[in-house]
Amino acid sequence: MNNKLNIKELADILKTNKSLEFQYKNLHYQIFESSELGYCLNVYSSNDKDENGDYLDSNLVDGGVCTGSAKDAVEFLL
Repeated sequence: MNNKLNIKELADILKTNKSLEFQYKNLHYQIFESSELGYCLNVYSSNDKDENGDYLDSNLVDGGVCTGSAKDAVEFLL
């Protein structure tokens, strides 16, 4: 499967579910639709989560906001 197809599949999942989590190159990625603008993007060094199922802030490597489409948000992280 080529890279463009993978990005399209991830973007389709994000559009449908309003959120997406995946692992790529030993990092853990989280994208979710913002209630205010676009998508929130977070990258974690570990998939450890708290009792509520949220990633631990102590493992946050990078984060940001993408105001584009679901495809833009996936491409931004990768």
